[in-house]
Amino acid sequence: MPKYVDHESRRRELADALWRVAAHEGLQAATIRSVAAESGWSSGALRHYFPSKGDMLLFAVDHAIGEVRQRIGGLRTTGPAALRSVLEELLPLDERRRVESEVWFVLAVRSQSDPELRDRRREVDGLIRDAVRGVVRGLADLRLHALLDGLVVQAIARPPALTPAEIQTILDAHLGELSH
Repeated sequence: MPKYVDHESRRRELADALWRVAAHEGLQAATIRSVAAESGWSSGALRHYFPSKGDMLLFAVDHAIGEVRQRIGGLRTTGPAALRSVLEELLPLDERRRVESEVWFVLAVRSQSDPELRDRRREVDGLIRDAVRGVVRGLADLRLHALLDGLVVQAIARPPALTPAEIQTILDAHLGELSH
């Protein structure tokens, strides 16, 4: 009877070993040999999954992208604290995010000469832009809503605190800020 091998489970195990090596010694120290030693596998078995260090780097990048997407996806995406939460997920504020940042940095450097890595770098940069844009857009919507509520209250107060011309000036100023 053929032996069943759970390749996805093995890849997760290797990802954990790769992350441990990178966390303790830096991503540059994560070689086929060092990750094999950390995982308890032979270098030959590891080469089945990663024929080269470049393949291992792509795996690390893909793993980091998945981790960041999962964390950002679990965040609140509205409200004033949302932008900070998203940005903090992209900064090296703990060991895991430090390694992810190091992966991004190595990717940025190596993508200059490797077309496959260049495509992955564009994907990572797009992930960052999309995450930030979504939160900023949500904050702009909240800010505009709050501004409108305030303008309405000021306009219907007895006596009105703002004239229609003043309301239009404030609205124009806010819209001008949003377009910058």
